[in-house]
Amino acid sequence: MADSNNPWGPRGGGKKPNKDLEEWLKGFQNLFGKKKKPNPWGEPPKPNQPGTPNVNLGLLVLAALVIFLLVRSVYQIQPGEQGVVLRFGQFHQTSGPGLNFVIPFIEKVVKVDVETLRKEEFGSRRTSNAEFGMRDGTAADQESLMLTSDFNVVQINWVVQYKIRDAEHFLFNIENPRAVVRDISESVIRRLVGNRDFNYVLNNREELGLATMEEMQDLLDKYASGIQLVKVQMQDVNPPDPVRPSFNEVNEAEQDKIRAGNEAQKLRNEKVPKASGEARKVLDEAHGYAIERLNRAKGEITRFNAILKEYRGAREVTRTRFYLEALRESLPQVQEVIIIDQSSKGMMPLINIGAAVAAPKSAEPVEAPKPMPKP
Repeated sequence: MADSNNPWGPRGGGKKPNKDLEEWLKGFQNLFGKKKKPNPWGEPPKPNQPGTPNVNLGLLVLAALVIFLLVRSVYQIQPGEQGVVLRFGQFHQTSGPGLNFVIPFIEKVVKVDVETLRKEEFGSRRTSNAEFGMRDGTAADQESLMLTSDFNVVQINWVVQYKIRDAEHFLFNIENPRAVVRDISESVIRRLVGNRDFNYVLNNREELGLATMEEMQDLLDKYASGIQLVKVQMQDVNPPDPVRPSFNEVNEAEQDKIRAGNEAQKLRNEKVPKASGEARKVLDEAHGYAIERLNRAKGEITRFNAILKEYRGAREVTRTRFYLEALRESLPQVQEVIIIDQSSKGMMPLINIGAAVAAPKSAEPVEAPKPMPKP
């Protein structure tokens, strides 16, 4: 009678069971199932009941599924990142750094780096990006060539640095953020350069960079791009290569003109104040001399009026006083005094005042001659 409980078919004359499959199932059961302890009495173990391996395998699959779902429901956001949670493909929320949870197969997380500084170069020969069709040489030069308001051509190389401010807007509002940044930057700077003359563009790099950054940020905010500009820097602002030598000569001439003007201004600052000071000195001296002469004349007038008053009161006394004052002033200058007698026929010096005055100073005293003895 066939053994209906044997899962491998009838014993004896039937088809022999697959020993390899049986050994594989036993090893699988020993690995994941509960191992049975050997019978200490040496009795052979009872054959496994039908359905027992299927129960253990189902539990194993269920446990593996639970572990898989737990792993899929936990994710980690690194510092400097934002997690954008999508539920059924639509935005649900954003998550910050740390451990976070999602519903597996319903929600999906997209990690966005919001701290890394991104950079776009324009007009640089070092730039090579197949996405935007830029190669070393001609394409980069054409990108950097711009026309000013006075119909001159200028070559500008600049760099735009930016980072992500809003991960949701960055992912869903614009299709190609890099292309948007490049297109906006190039259009804005070309318009600003076209509204300014050649010399202004060459001499005002910082102002041009700030104006470009402000207008670019306004447009990016209008498009809700989620991009925050950090800096727009003008690296090189030069005339094109074919005219650069001539432009340098013009600059040298301008510098010489400025230097000559500065030297002339320096000489003027030295000479004009000095001449002005000398002129002021002469004017002050003339003014002082005029005041002196005027005061002296006023004093003489006052003195004359006082003398005239006294003269009118005592004419003889005043006349005698004038005579004596005149003698007092003139006698010290007289060298000789000559008295002329009308009765005599000639002049005879009477007093040699100059010799009498000078003798005591220059000559030694002369002793009187001794009297001659009488015979």
